[in-house]
Amino acid sequence: MRPKRSDKEKIFLWIFFPSVIILYLVYKFPTLFVPASQISEIFYFFGKSPSFWYATIYTAIVCYFSLKIIVLGTNPYRTSVKKPISTYQRAKFSSIFLSQLIVFYLIPFIIPALQEGREFFNDPYYAVNKDAYVYVYNGFTSIGGLIYIFFIVPILAWLVGKRYCSWFCACGNLSESVGVSKWGQQWVKNYTPRSKIALKFEWLQFVILIFALLYGLVLFLDAWQIFTSTTLITAMYNFQVFAIDFMFGAIIGIGAYPLLGTRIWCRYGCPLAQLMKLFGKFSLSQAKIKANSKCRGIGECSRVCPMGIDVKSFAYFNKKPIEGIYGLSQTPCISCGSCISACPTQALEFKTIFSKKDIDIRDNFK
Repeated sequence: MRPKRSDKEKIFLWIFFPSVIILYLVYKFPTLFVPASQISEIFYFFGKSPSFWYATIYTAIVCYFSLKIIVLGTNPYRTSVKKPISTYQRAKFSSIFLSQLIVFYLIPFIIPALQEGREFFNDPYYAVNKDAYVYVYNGFTSIGGLIYIFFIVPILAWLVGKRYCSWFCACGNLSESVGVSKWGQQWVKNYTPRSKIALKFEWLQFVILIFALLYGLVLFLDAWQIFTSTTLITAMYNFQVFAIDFMFGAIIGIGAYPLLGTRIWCRYGCPLAQLMKLFGKFSLSQAKIKANSKCRGIGECSRVCPMGIDVKSFAYFNKKPIEGIYGLSQTPCISCGSCISACPTQALEFKTIFSKKDIDIRDNFK
């Protein structure tokens, strides 16, 4: 049975759900409330755009929880016995902290204003950019997007699997950092979908990837004025903006943290993650997890996995430990290392293809 939520958590959820909906409506669809000419007057608090305030809140949450893990130095995945954080987890949360603060906040929101020499608290009005980099179709609209989506991402998937999702991605930064908070750990353990039906629904991510590729192709053809029309582009754009980006990526992707765990978007929605998984099936990704004879079938590895992977099934069968290995070829694993850090018997470790022996980065690794 799932444990009951505390009164404090219930109060938080009553505030959290409507706040997420209102925040994203104002952020992505401000013209639902006021005419475009009044957006800067109504929603630019202290002269800063909604994008700035959204990024500020987002970054503050990510940096607080990730820095807390780094400073305290305790293993966030072991709740029964406190142990020092592993080298791998310290590096991961350091990457999350730095990438979110520098790449996704300082570079896009702070540095430009300083370089332009304009008054910081006086943002000019501009429409919200809804072309998120995780939606794949950007690879059809710019040379930079093409190189990133179809060259850099496959190379990353081959070298490090989906560590991008748990070490660097802006969406993953929030999921990973909130997932190790007190309530976040409970949301991951108790509410992440793990049934056979839940596994079958992972095909939805493939459907979204196909849509993203088709949308990108339509944009590309339109750029050359071949075979397509503005009507088709408008229809696909509106579907992407409302159904995929707003409803799935924002409202469900973040709003469902307390109900379905912290990786719903990463597992069922993100087309870039699905693309990496497909690339992983055709590569020798080193981001594989290997079990050894120490496994006792406790199952804590499966309970802490934010992607709903039955890790135990790769390490224990018929009441006996097995030396199983899993990675992108079988699962949506993001190499967050939570299963390794949570295992009390040190039965799991990462396996690499670039050394003669396995690299051991378990909790006792120093």
